[in-house]
Amino acid sequence: MRRVFNKLENINIKYKLFLITTGLLIALAIIIYMILYFLLPTYYHKYKIDLLENSINELCENSSKYNTIHLQERLYYMSKNQNLSIVLKNQNGKILYGKNEIVLSRYSTYILGKNKKNEYHVTIPIHTNDSMIPYTLDIIMPLQPIDEANQVIRRLMPFILIVALIIGAIGAYIYSKVITKPLIQIIESEREAENRRKDFVATISHELKTPITIISGQLEGMIYNIGKYKDRDTYLKKSYESTQELRDLVNEMIEVSKHEILESDLSLKKVNISNLIEKLIKKHQFLLEEKNMNVVFKIENDIYIKCDEPRIEKAINNIIINGIKYSPKDENLIVRLYKKNYKSNKKSNQYRAYLEIENTGITIEEKYLEEIFNPFFRIEKSRSRKTGGSGLGLYLVSKILKSHGYYYNLKNKENSVVFTIEFKS
Repeated sequence: MRRVFNKLENINIKYKLFLITTGLLIALAIIIYMILYFLLPTYYHKYKIDLLENSINELCENSSKYNTIHLQERLYYMSKNQNLSIVLKNQNGKILYGKNEIVLSRYSTYILGKNKKNEYHVTIPIHTNDSMIPYTLDIIMPLQPIDEANQVIRRLMPFILIVALIIGAIGAYIYSKVITKPLIQIIESEREAENRRKDFVATISHELKTPITIISGQLEGMIYNIGKYKDRDTYLKKSYESTQELRDLVNEMIEVSKHEILESDLSLKKVNISNLIEKLIKKHQFLLEEKNMNVVFKIENDIYIKCDEPRIEKAINNIIINGIKYSPKDENLIVRLYKKNYKSNKKSNQYRAYLEIENTGITIEEKYLEEIFNPFFRIEKSRSRKTGGSGLGLYLVSKILKSHGYYYNLKNKENSVVFTIEFKS
């Protein structure tokens, strides 16, 4: 039995639900069959006997109000309605009612092959208002019909079970498919999110361990005045630089964690994205001048989108920083913002805004274009933060844009990389 349960645990949830549902439906059909087979005859016999006894009690209570003719009429309708064999006799044994029932009542066991189990017999005295001496009333109620019905049910039940099995299997398949499809999607989504969290935590441990080890080693060397670490000024500066890298990394991780915790808590409002982008470009003017990069603006004025402004500002800022950081000197940073009208049943003047940030002089290997949005992914295998950053910038960008429902894409041109965002209204 344990092996069976172990095998069931390893089965796909869709098939598991199918098997369980089918099993329950078959079990229900069998239970109904057993109830009909064993309990129906007993219940029906009791029901018929109770009905007869109630009729007899009512007849006896009211018979003193009837004369013999009236009583015979009542017996006629009683026998007709309840399929009874009734004989009414006086004190001398003369049959007053039920002349045709004499053979049935007295010799039915021999003629019809019945036994006492197949009939219910009652003999009672009954009074009328035109006779001082009570009459004798013999009543026989046949129980054979319900037994025959039980035999018919028993023969039909295998076919009923087969039909129930087929219908149950079809119903269970539809049920398992309809129920499990969204359920499997939720489970897989949760499993994927859990795996991402585990990878994220594992990578954080590695990322934090590296600068901490460097700082610890340098400080220990300076404390014990060992070898090259005697030049304390040089290594204090390096330790300081490592702490700054560590600080930046921790800040980015806090930013990512904050966004994941508050992902569904977006504060949406109408934002002039044209002004926001111009402000961000001016913010990085120093970096642009340091690399002697030329900025090409192709921005339409007064384009509005509905978004959480601080988060969208953070996402676009990260894209611009990446564009500047990874471009060689004397290259171009091209920023395009435009809108396209599209048809809508509600409004005729609906549009969508598109932002393209292109940095020239560099391309990314195709195999890295999808991976680049993974946390802590850096193209440089050396994983140097001076050249590759923390690896969280574009990951945070993807999280922010996904939470807004915006489409984004990173692709290569002939000698440039273009990041595109489609702002849905």
